[in-house]
Amino acid sequence: MDEDFRSLIDMAEAAHDERMIKCAVKSFAQACGFERFAYLETEGAEVRTFNSYPKAWQGVYLTSHYARLDPVVTEAKRRMDMFAWTADDWPDCGSSDLRRFRDQAVEHGIYSGVTIPVEGSYGSTMMLTLASSERKADISKLQGGRKAMQAVMAIHYRLKIIGATTLVAPRRMLSPREAMCLMWAIKGRSAPDTAMLTGINARTVQHYLDSARRKFDAKTVPQLVAIAKDRGLI
Repeated sequence: MDEDFRSLIDMAEAAHDERMIKCAVKSFAQACGFERFAYLETEGAEVRTFNSYPKAWQGVYLTSHYARLDPVVTEAKRRMDMFAWTADDWPDCGSSDLRRFRDQAVEHGIYSGVTIPVEGSYGSTMMLTLASSERKADISKLQGGRKAMQAVMAIHYRLKIIGATTLVAPRRMLSPREAMCLMWAIKGRSAPDTAMLTGINARTVQHYLDSARRKFDAKTVPQLVAIAKDRGLI
């Protein structure tokens, strides 16, 4: 199994677009005996994902905001360790949202699987799920939590690099300190709050925000936040 993890990490590193990463993860999932995969990042209420699930299920999942109640996502955030799961463990009676989620997941061929969660920065969580339509997935080929976490981190950082390759002039790239201060601003933190959280002087925090603002011709920090998100810089 180490060879499969190593191959996934190498293929992610060599990928120059999201399609190539998706192909690499799909090959890895199939090598492990799974039919589907889902890579998901959560940060607060925001969810970013790419997967090989049926298109109909992708639409239902996102429009119904199922990431908020998905038992797999909830468990991943709680334990931060590789774990197996099955829909048999979810409520199968009543009329709750969780029951509806379970029925729709099974209907779209997602019955069991294994999930590899990793804690990211600023309260984010990344997770790779391999899913099967079988009542109980065979996870015997998946061993070694450390290698699994390395693979998830390799996917995460490669996606960030690919996202940052949007054509932006070098003078407009944010410095690490500017990006950090902007990230806290996105989370609603004032300059004094960011100063306490980072140990940087409040006036210096404001300096970094002003510098970032000038680079993108933004008149306000909220406008800067919108620009940075739109260009995939944050």
